[in-house]
Amino acid sequence: MPEWRKFSGFLSYSYEVGNAWNPVTGGLFLGDDATAAETALTGHFPDSQDQRNTVRGRIRYQVQPRFWLAGGLQYDSGLPFEFDGDPSVVLSEYGQQVLDRINFSRGRIDPSFQVNASAGADVYSSERVRMHLEADGQNLNNVLDVIDFGGLFSGNAIGPSRSYLLRLTTTF
Repeated sequence: MPEWRKFSGFLSYSYEVGNAWNPVTGGLFLGDDATAAETALTGHFPDSQDQRNTVRGRIRYQVQPRFWLAGGLQYDSGLPFEFDGDPSVVLSEYGQQVLDRINFSRGRIDPSFQVNASAGADVYSSERVRMHLEADGQNLNNVLDVIDFGGLFSGNAIGPSRSYLLRLTTTF
C-alpha cells in the first residue's frame, strides 16, 4: 500500500445478482399470487436484492494534527420491483417525485448517486479530558432515494433526504 501522507480512504465496487428459482415455497400467497405460485414450477426471476452495481468511496485529508476533512460518494444501480397496478395510483399516493424514480418498463428503480462530507476537530485535549467535534452532511445533493418499491415482504422504502449532524464527544 503506498504512503499517502495526509490522505486515507477507500473505494469499493460490488456486483450482486440475486435470483429466486421456482418453485417458490414458503411465505403467504393470497388470491392470484397463490395460483401463480402453484403453477410456476420452472425458471427464475430476480429477487428483491438484485442490486447489480454498487460503488462506495470515501477520502479523508488530515489538514492539521487535530483537524480533518472527508468526502464520500455512493452509487446504487437500483433494485427490481414487481408492480401490477396502475402508475396513476402511485402518483396519487406517493407523488410525482417517487414516480419519476421508478422505471416501470424495466421493472427496476432508477439508479441513485449521493454525496457525503464530514469534518472533525480535536477541540480540547489534556491528560484527563478529550473533546472531539464532528460535523457530517449526508445526501448533500438531496437525491430522492427510492430504496425499495412494492416488495412482497418489505413494502416501500424511501431513503433519508439531505441531513446534517453535529456531534460533540467528551471522554474523561
